[in-house]
Amino acid sequence: MTKPTPEQTEQLTHALERFTRRFKVAEATAAMDNALSALDVQTLLFVSDHKGCGLGDVARYLQVPLTTMSSAVDRLVRKDMVLRERPEENRRAVALSLTEQGEGAVAGYIAGYGATCHAMLEALDPTERDEFVRLTQKISKSEY
Repeated sequence: MTKPTPEQTEQLTHALERFTRRFKVAEATAAMDNALSALDVQTLLFVSDHKGCGLGDVARYLQVPLTTMSSAVDRLVRKDMVLRERPEENRRAVALSLTEQGEGAVAGYIAGYGATCHAMLEALDPTERDEFVRLTQKISKSEY
């Protein structure tokens, strides 16, 4: 397999910068609606996908110190978006889940992200869309 050229790397870098900017705008819009930080949004998304997870699980996934994660969850609890519950099988542990308001914030974020993806795919013809999605999935699953 041949190596990517410097030109290809530069072109991809610029394209990904534009993609990232679009997604950051979508994320910022959803975050502003609920006065959330980027960490808050990512915490909500993780908890949504991992109901009953612990604080350490979220901190490890997001690669932040446990104290930072604790502060983020405190904020989300105060905003009535996250619940802390003690599981019966281990009363020392804390299990996190979303409230109805937290689920609504996640739904709004995902809808904004989806709208951004939809708009990007509209720029391609159907064959290009299929190929772009296939290649993007391949890249996202690779280890680098």
